[in-house]
Amino acid sequence: MSIALDRRTRLDSDLRTLGMAEFLAGDFPDLVVRHGALVARGVEAFGAPPLAIETADGSWSFAADGGTLAVSPGVAPGALVVTLDGDALSDWLQNQRSFNAMITARELRYRGGGEWDVSVWDSLWLTLLEGWPVVDDGIEFLDRHGAPLDLGRVLTPDDDPAEVAHFLREAGFLHLRGWLDPADMRKVSDEIDRALPDYHEGDGRSWWATVAGGTRRCVRLQEFVERSPTTAAILNGARWDQLRRMLAGDDELVRKTGARGLEALIKPRDVVAGASDVSFHRDCHFGRHAYQCSGTVVGIAVTASGEANGQLRVVAGSHRVLMPVEIAKTRPYLPVVAVPTEPGDLTVHLSCTLHESTPPLLAERRVMYTGFSLAPREPAAGGSQALSDLRERVSRLLLEQGSRP
Repeated sequence: MSIALDRRTRLDSDLRTLGMAEFLAGDFPDLVVRHGALVARGVEAFGAPPLAIETADGSWSFAADGGTLAVSPGVAPGALVVTLDGDALSDWLQNQRSFNAMITARELRYRGGGEWDVSVWDSLWLTLLEGWPVVDDGIEFLDRHGAPLDLGRVLTPDDDPAEVAHFLREAGFLHLRGWLDPADMRKVSDEIDRALPDYHEGDGRSWWATVAGGTRRCVRLQEFVERSPTTAAILNGARWDQLRRMLAGDDELVRKTGARGLEALIKPRDVVAGASDVSFHRDCHFGRHAYQCSGTVVGIAVTASGEANGQLRVVAGSHRVLMPVEIAKTRPYLPVVAVPTEPGDLTVHLSCTLHESTPPLLAERRVMYTGFSLAPREPAAGGSQALSDLRERVSRLLLEQGSRP
């Protein structure tokens, strides 16, 4: 297999309060030896400016120099300057929170550059910490026998499980058909309609969006499995466990359980504010890639999807090459693959694969999301909960902002 799902290199139990001076004296020299050339290559590929980190204790600038990454005191000319307090700095140095998380929370202060520069340095810094390259001219998509992989292939339960597991690891996503009965999706859609009156804005269990004309629509229903006997039967069935084992391959995956282990989404037309159709992002883009990736996110197509009513699109191989999110939105350098679905189809993407939801043009669509996580290595930690809380705030922040992300 091309890449193991388990890419975790850090433990929450090893976290400490970390300042820049301690980081530069302790962690930085070894990281530069191992990954500095990868960062420098990315700086050159993107034409990234120096990055200056400004704190109450001083400022330091990071820039490519002699084919590696170098640091110098002060603010370098032309640098993107990011100001961090002690907690934010410690989180950033240890991949607990990214610049993107701080921007989303309206907490990041920066000058001397724009969102593109911030996005590029989010990727470059993770390259330094984890050795995840931002560019790889030799990347290929090959099947288990070395032949070119058909990125548009739809796989079924009759396909070799080893082939399905390999496809996921090679491309970072899957399109599956034949696992669920399409007739069940009509039942699920009816159960969504019956559940909707139980949700209201501010209940902590739903997201809302504004559509043209000013109407508010519920677009995300958590705890839906408790209101959907059809969905509960699917998740507790033998076929679903067969899917888990197939995706796991040589890794160990566990099903997401509990009331919030699945959510139902409604994608209406003409959304003008709120979190409904989100442009390219990674599920680990707020941080914690090194603590929890890669999980598998499974989408269950309740209605069909396509250009007319929106669909999932993925950047194939973006779990292997750390393409900055802002570049994925404007000039991606890996294949962008649309995944049109029929009712009952499944989509699978890794938590560190770039993906987006395109907006419906003619009719709304409905989809459910759940997934399988890597088996835990230690008890759940506060950092994971903090990012979950931030995700819950996203809808309110975007409604306040008055535009779709």
